[in-house]
Amino acid sequence: MSQKIKFLENIIAPHLQNNQKIISCDFDNLLSAGENYGSVMLQITIKLQNDNGDEENIYCVGKTVPPSEMLWNLFNTKITFKKEIAIYKTIVPELNKYGEECGVKNLIKFTAKCFGARISLDPSSEEVDHDAVILLENLKTQNYKVCDRLNGFDEECSKLLLGDLATMHAAVIGYKYAQPESFEKKIYPFLKKAYAFNVTESFADNFAAVIKNACAKNPDCIPHLHKITKALREINYYNENPVKGKDIFATLTHNDYWVNNTLLKFEDGKPIANKMVDFQLIEYSSLAHDVIFFLYTSVNMDVIENKVDELIKFYYDKFMETLTKLGHPTTEYSFESMLEEFAIIAKYGQFSHLLYMFVPICMLKGKVKSLSKFDLNELIFEESSMHENYFRRMQFTLIDFSRRGWI
Repeated sequence: MSQKIKFLENIIAPHLQNNQKIISCDFDNLLSAGENYGSVMLQITIKLQNDNGDEENIYCVGKTVPPSEMLWNLFNTKITFKKEIAIYKTIVPELNKYGEECGVKNLIKFTAKCFGARISLDPSSEEVDHDAVILLENLKTQNYKVCDRLNGFDEECSKLLLGDLATMHAAVIGYKYAQPESFEKKIYPFLKKAYAFNVTESFADNFAAVIKNACAKNPDCIPHLHKITKALREINYYNENPVKGKDIFATLTHNDYWVNNTLLKFEDGKPIANKMVDFQLIEYSSLAHDVIFFLYTSVNMDVIENKVDELIKFYYDKFMETLTKLGHPTTEYSFESMLEEFAIIAKYGQFSHLLYMFVPICMLKGKVKSLSKFDLNELIFEESSMHENYFRRMQFTLIDFSRRGWI
């Protein structure tokens, strides 16, 4: 049974026309257990009626805070919920305004429409509480869909998504240099680090033992097994001492850009549009974080095993294309300098980030507990709970990072 949202009419009221009134609201859970961790997602049908008796439905998604104290603290919800509201109310409108000034309309066209948001029922409160909500359009009613996290995106989908990611990264870089004072005032305050996944040394060692056992089944992994424990232990250090790389590549990063955090629309079997979601972990950091995380978590294994370099180059070309459209100088942004940036960022924290995240991403459907019962010990998995691609993805990442000198 799904929860409900109190006083929803106060959020939707500015969008009502011709004396429309809400006559009913139906709530249901949008996602099953294991498909989202940082919030509760509700699908909502709001039935409206005007004075003439004409009826209309508005289809929304209500994003609310996580139900357990452990997840609330893990995701630092009191800060991260405000970050996501800022994306819809401040950051995207500001970037689109900048784009229009540069002659580029709808620069950021891959976010959902937001009907409104609040952090509390108390209008004077500055603290996020359990009545906080973000009300977004229900993209599924417009034929957008979440793809299969267990198998990932094919090449065509991956390139569309990387193109939008490159546009977002380049737009913020162009904006921060073109309008530095506005960037410092309107965007940067929402990009301060507010989330860190910290673990105890004993947890890291236990987790490493499970991963080593799984990786040892692939002979090519054996020479690199010693790197696993070191990486998993060091995640706390990297959280406390983040490496941002070169400032020219520092931008707004999503920090959780994987299959479940984007929706695709298809026409005749081909992807034609994308909508990014779940922006609660945004921060000011290197663009390489997003690209590496997306590639190794979300691209189909048959593609990623053969086309890492091609996909990175595709991202680079789209990044440069956007900077050029915005009139931002591109001399400093050689492909070689971007590869150097990737190497810097990959060496500091991304490998451990991937190893931890592969578990919830690749866990078989039905094996994950509900959010209210989720515990970090869920990451110490049984092999029977994991999709076969978990082992293939984990082993490939260990081998490929080692081959590139990234670990």
